[in-house]
Amino acid sequence: MRRYADRLGLALLGRGVHVRRVRAPRLVPEPWRRKSWLWKKIDEYGGSHLVYPRLLRNLQADVIHIIDHSQGFLLRDLNPRQTVVTCHDVILLVLASGRIGGAPIPRVALQVFKIALEHARRAAAIVADSQQTKRDLIDLLGFDPAKIRVVFPGLNEDFAPDPERGAALRRRRGLGEGLLVFQIGRAFYKNIPAVLRVVHRLRREGIDVRLVRTGAALAGDERALADRLGVTANVVELGSIGDDELPALYNAVDLLLFPSLYEGFGWPPLEAMASGVPVVSSRGGSLDEIVGDAALTADPEDVDGLAAHAAAALTDAPLRRTLIEKGIRHAAQFPWDRTAAELVEVYRGVVAAAS
Repeated sequence: MRRYADRLGLALLGRGVHVRRVRAPRLVPEPWRRKSWLWKKIDEYGGSHLVYPRLLRNLQADVIHIIDHSQGFLLRDLNPRQTVVTCHDVILLVLASGRIGGAPIPRVALQVFKIALEHARRAAAIVADSQQTKRDLIDLLGFDPAKIRVVFPGLNEDFAPDPERGAALRRRRGLGEGLLVFQIGRAFYKNIPAVLRVVHRLRREGIDVRLVRTGAALAGDERALADRLGVTANVVELGSIGDDELPALYNAVDLLLFPSLYEGFGWPPLEAMASGVPVVSSRGGSLDEIVGDAALTADPEDVDGLAAHAAAALTDAPLRRTLIEKGIRHAAQFPWDRTAAELVEVYRGVVAAAS
């Protein structure tokens, strides 16, 4: 959400739109937030639900854009006829519907999410990140299709092919030589078991790959699966990595493996493509529409298909060149300026209807 707001704000300013950012305030000192999950939640809910709405009640603007659908409750204090809400995904509802199996959902979290979206329904316009998110809003919540406009987000950060930057990161992080497969994301729907099984298949076929991961390390059932498959020693856990280092990490790897069960949009495949890295992804959620023909795709549970694609992308030089060239061209179709231009048209429609 922060990236979306930051990049969209800059792109709108570049188009001559006056932008005022109003954020939910922090109520709890940062050391307390880091120390306790409870303090963090108190801060988030107190700042968002108690103080934030008061900051917006007398806001003077032609259009108010709520860029996080989970804050749809703000419409209780706003004029819906001049309000736009961006909905990035409704994965909690997808999980609750049983479409992708899943993790248990706290009842309170699901109810709060539904309430936020019920308030968002009243907005003059809903912006969806993808056709998949639009379909989900219609199918799962009965939103009016006429109110929903699909506007793709742009690409964040400085993603571009840069072998020297990648080599420098390999040295800095001690990644050495050899083929590296990158997996990003920790949530269960990122389908980490399929990633581990693909790495196992590749190694069994004689392709000497290591898996590079960011964020929280493998644990629980996923760690047990890695142990059973005998790939634990081939998993490189980098831990937390900053936005400024992510472009270099893409430059350092040889393949992005992204067999997600569901995505409302899905930035990583586009980030990899812009970096000159071949992509093997699932067709989960929005991914088919987002990657187009610039990635090799299979169903998220088709480990054989994903492994075959990964092997080809790593070892077939002509195919690899084709994927890199297609990927760079495809990712170039997602600039933030285009996002801003399309949203300006949404804003103009809202202003015209409200006048």
